[in-house]
Amino acid sequence: MSVAQRSRVLLLAAGALTLGGTWLGAHPSARLTSQVTQPAPPVSASAFHIEPAGVTPTDADGLIPNPKTPTGRAPGDVSRCNRTADSARGATSASVNALIKSKENSITSRYVICLTGTFTSPIHVWSKWSAALLVIEAEPGKTAHLALGEVKPSDPNPNDHDGGDTGGVDITDTRDVEVEGLDISGYWADGPDYAPTGILVTVRQSTQTNQAKTPHESVCYLKGDRTCSDIYLIDDKISGIANRADEVSDVRKDCNDGDVGAFGIAVLSYGNDEAHALQHVVIEGDTVDHTRTGQSETVTVNGDVQDFLEADDRVYDTDNIGMDAIGWEEGTDQAREGLITGNTVANVDTYGNHSYGRWVDDSCANLAENAAGIYDDGASYIWISDNTVYNTDQGIDADVETPKRATDHILVSDNKVFDGPGTSLRSPSTGSNPPGVPGKSTDAGHAFDAFYVDSYGAGSMIEDVYAYGNRFSNESQFYGASKAQDAPVVDIAGRYGDIMLWDNTILGYGAADKLNPLFEIDNQPVKSAPDVFDCTDYGRLSTASSGAGNFDDPGDTYLGLPAWQAHNGHGYDAHSTLGSTSCEAAVA
Repeated sequence: MSVAQRSRVLLLAAGALTLGGTWLGAHPSARLTSQVTQPAPPVSASAFHIEPAGVTPTDADGLIPNPKTPTGRAPGDVSRCNRTADSARGATSASVNALIKSKENSITSRYVICLTGTFTSPIHVWSKWSAALLVIEAEPGKTAHLALGEVKPSDPNPNDHDGGDTGGVDITDTRDVEVEGLDISGYWADGPDYAPTGILVTVRQSTQTNQAKTPHESVCYLKGDRTCSDIYLIDDKISGIANRADEVSDVRKDCNDGDVGAFGIAVLSYGNDEAHALQHVVIEGDTVDHTRTGQSETVTVNGDVQDFLEADDRVYDTDNIGMDAIGWEEGTDQAREGLITGNTVANVDTYGNHSYGRWVDDSCANLAENAAGIYDDGASYIWISDNTVYNTDQGIDADVETPKRATDHILVSDNKVFDGPGTSLRSPSTGSNPPGVPGKSTDAGHAFDAFYVDSYGAGSMIEDVYAYGNRFSNESQFYGASKAQDAPVVDIAGRYGDIMLWDNTILGYGAADKLNPLFEIDNQPVKSAPDVFDCTDYGRLSTASSGAGNFDDPGDTYLGLPAWQAHNGHGYDAHSTLGSTSCEAAVA
């Protein structure tokens, strides 16, 4: 069921189920004789404004592109090639870049450059300010492969914000570009000097006044209507992007080095005010797999980015965070108003990623696995909906890492998160993959949790989080065993307030499980407004009295749901049940 379809309130009265006043017959789990009323959630779908289908986004319209027609056209529409570059006929990355440079600011309507064959250097769009859409795509019916190899010193844009970031497709200080159907693979570096990236989108913003001498401000703001916007990354395949320093265990300088990084797809915008936000970025239908990203993320939207969409992507087999929306890493920059929907994220595990490690006996030992499948780190107004997340260290994580900063208004709805029991304390630890991901998982059993709400940074705060309609399951039998700690299914931690969990299903591993509490609260809330944790379907509980229990708060551990309901002191889970709750109300 889609999020839009879930916008309802189910009422139970005398065992009858009604939807919008229509009698639907007796509900099989109805036990109540009165209505269970859900309090108003701290954030709902109405806070997220989606572009109507078939409408092209326009600057500063405050709307998130529509997943059905993110550019105003349906993804996969066959385009007419205005120009074709065929490597078999002598086209090279250099000649394609020259063509782009000659056309990018003179076109007045949609212009399509089609690629076919194999190209061995990056494709650049470095200074496009015209509002006409430039499309770079595979020629219909053919393949366009960027086989890139090791990063060369000439690859990065010399004006790039971070210097060493370099993209196989590099879109810098640019607006109105679509990249569709390209195959990008094998881009790598070895050490902190470069961060190879499958597709890199960056925007520079600065208070520098003497632009003629030191041009730090993007051409988008210096010309045109002072807006950087409308970047569409659709149906691309990105594989084998790596910083090889993260897998070398006998090089001390690379052990636990935060400068070792790589990205599958990175959107980075570091600005000074909301008026200069990069708008309307779409990452849709892309596949990113088999990456080694060090302390960077596989797919990231970071900084001053507004009204963005990540939809129907597949991200799997990577050694750090799958999909991430980030705030506060650069001053006050904060990704905001984003929809992350319909994605499949699987096999995300930092085991063997030595940029997270500790030096022991002349080698880099593993730290505890800590990579989320889908991560909100300080971003604001983010809707995480209808995603499938399998065998990741942390399934869906709402958090903020920057000290004394906040993340807020996170809506988590209708997701399926599963962490299998695994087979080994080390990788590979095999399990199943979700539909659409080939092969078997090699990362099962190393999961800390399925859903995590936290504020990691000192003095940071997370608030206004609403999770409903999700299915969270953690069966990990090796994370806790190897780390001498439990691995909860749902965990609430840090400084938090205004958190609501309603109408979710939370599942453990079963009767003999000693490692996976179903619901754990590490700290009491810091706000006076009540947090609401209720109407949960709990299942596959442990009966092992010597284990971690099923419910845990700062004061005690409870094996049974009745004991938890009676003694948690906050009225949490008052209407929750084992197997099928009798209150299924959920306000979208």
